[in-house]
Amino acid sequence: MSLVLLALLIGQYSFIVKDVKVEGLKWWDTPTIMSAIGVKRGQSLTPLSIRQTLKKAYLTEYFDDLYILAQIDNQRGDLLVRIKENPKLGTLNFVGMKALRGGSIKDSLGLKGNMPISSATIYKLKNYILEEYRKKGYYGTEVTVDKKVSDDGKIDLTVNVREGTKARIKQIIFHGNNAFSSSRLKRVIKTKEKKFLIFTGKLDEEKFTEDLQRLKEFYMNNGYPEVKIDSTTTETKEKELFVHIYLNEGKKYYFGNFKLEGNNFFKQELLQKLVRFKSGELYSQKKINKTIEDITSVYGDSGFLFVNVLPYSEEVRDSFIDLKIYIFEGPRIKIRKIDIVGNTKTYDEVIRRELDVLPGEFFSRQKLIKSQRDLYYLNFFENVEVNFSPTDDSNFVDLTFKVTEKYTGNIGLGATYSQLDGLSAYFQIQQPNFRGKGEIANLLIEYGFRKRNFQIGFTKPWLFGRKQQAGFNLYSLSTYYPQYTVTKTGGNLSYGRRVINDYWRIFTQYTLERTKLYDIDSSLLASPTYSYWANRGWQWSSSIFYSLSFDNRDRVFNATTGNIFKYDGTLSGGPLRGDIHFFKQEFELSKLIPEFKNVIGAVSFKTGYIRGLYHPDSIPFYERFFLGDVGPYGLRGYELRSVGPRENGINIGGRIYFILTLEQRYRINDNMYVLAFFDAGNAFKNVNTLRPFIVKKGIGAGIRMEIPLMGVIGFDFAYGIDSKKWIPHIQLGTSF
Repeated sequence: MSLVLLALLIGQYSFIVKDVKVEGLKWWDTPTIMSAIGVKRGQSLTPLSIRQTLKKAYLTEYFDDLYILAQIDNQRGDLLVRIKENPKLGTLNFVGMKALRGGSIKDSLGLKGNMPISSATIYKLKNYILEEYRKKGYYGTEVTVDKKVSDDGKIDLTVNVREGTKARIKQIIFHGNNAFSSSRLKRVIKTKEKKFLIFTGKLDEEKFTEDLQRLKEFYMNNGYPEVKIDSTTTETKEKELFVHIYLNEGKKYYFGNFKLEGNNFFKQELLQKLVRFKSGELYSQKKINKTIEDITSVYGDSGFLFVNVLPYSEEVRDSFIDLKIYIFEGPRIKIRKIDIVGNTKTYDEVIRRELDVLPGEFFSRQKLIKSQRDLYYLNFFENVEVNFSPTDDSNFVDLTFKVTEKYTGNIGLGATYSQLDGLSAYFQIQQPNFRGKGEIANLLIEYGFRKRNFQIGFTKPWLFGRKQQAGFNLYSLSTYYPQYTVTKTGGNLSYGRRVINDYWRIFTQYTLERTKLYDIDSSLLASPTYSYWANRGWQWSSSIFYSLSFDNRDRVFNATTGNIFKYDGTLSGGPLRGDIHFFKQEFELSKLIPEFKNVIGAVSFKTGYIRGLYHPDSIPFYERFFLGDVGPYGLRGYELRSVGPRENGINIGGRIYFILTLEQRYRINDNMYVLAFFDAGNAFKNVNTLRPFIVKKGIGAGIRMEIPLMGVIGFDFAYGIDSKKWIPHIQLGTSF
């Protein structure tokens, strides 16, 4: 395409467009072309702006050639635009293409009839098809495009595709590897050879590029800092692909002498403890990087925001490399002020009280990371960013916490009908950020022919300005199980606080309630476990619950790292009086393991034990451990409360249980992840009947989503290995 500007400027640098004429139109009207060029009457132009206009017009693909001539008189000019249009698209046909659909290609590239077709469009079309074949594992594909002008002047395109061979990697061949065997190097990379009955062997070029970097890092961490990957090639033989990787390992090196320089604030003795390598050890870039990271972290936690730690290779002696790490400390920075932006609902106070960094203190990288984590853990924000702003005084910096709020709380309003309960209406609200002050409020009202449920609760965090909370609940609730109903009316008072650090918490709650059992299925009454409690009427329960927990996850939902430890205990009756007397203890240990980008491993183990205070078995059956479905005692692949010890074919619930859960999660985004899982667990009548290797097992897959106004919802589809059944599960909230 040629761009020509003929302008009689007579020393003028700008002019006003008086009139515009367009010549050479065939397909398009003048207003369309004027809009594409971006020139209009009364506009001020310069030679530079005309050049920019021409470049912009070319990108519209309307034009094959474009000329602009300007006749200027007294700072006013007439423009003559001469164009040669690109042809319109007539038909687009694909020949020889079997693995791809023509319609999908048209949609992806936005190709439609009567659109302008340039040589750039055709080039893009060819490369898109070649890329799609490459993604599908085809090699040697050829694409040509034939052009034919139809009678009406439009251009008809025929895309001819000669599909290559859909090959899988038969062998990865390393050349030049003397220090490590080919089998060892194959374990380093993620690109794998095709194996029998396993869907492997696809060559993903993006992943393969990452593999080449992994190979370099492997060599550099094992004594070969000069390693190079000279080239890679592929060859196909029928449907088999051979990948060749040519290496130049270089010489093997060890760490020689080492020294630190530039450190004035910290003593040599302290920094030397952070050095991860010793003289005589095999050279490792990973150990050098970790040393730099640790030294930078120590300085960053002491106010040196702009510290720079640089390694130098001072001398190479035979097989030894002498290293020096020089520390450019820079000024020790204090925080002048902290701004909070982005919060429209949450009060600044709620955010500031979670911060470990304070104005007037020296900057601390560790405290900043902890503050960001604590804000995420509130679960009020989708995103938390921290920005630095320099000040006129180089010894101070301003911090800005930019938060993006999300919908918090759940709201439910509707009606339900079942043959068992009839028609009922309900209203429910759960708000963990009530009034924008971080307060927790909940309300449930459910009214129907057989339901009269009510619950109201409130929790005040940061009571009296301290890291402690207090709350209450009043309720009258009926829980409907398939074979019986439990009604509880009462209330509780609770208190909790953070201890040691923000990760450890203690919590205690006193509950006073009346409980009644009714609608017990006649098939259960044959068991003393059920019949004993069936005719006792209303029972008073006076209990205290206490908990010690540790939780350092980076966020509550869809966390990427962290651990959970929790111990819960409940004492009912005894010195607290009442009609129900038992002692319950439960433990939980969970761990999240970041494996690679967006992939998280999760493991959880829970166990518990309950016994009667005056008789081991004098425990209400509804307090025993029944496993199955989802929830606190979830065992996926089995129906609700179906797993436990049986007497005469009736599940009587266990006094001891354990559940092991393994999950592999893939984070789609912050608000959603998919998972594959394995559950194993069982409940036993007592300690004497405990058999840790007799477990019920389930496997399956699922999804978790955080939906505004609805909270966390999950769907699992599980197969009970022992029940030999597929069972769907719906989960509200998260288990860990």
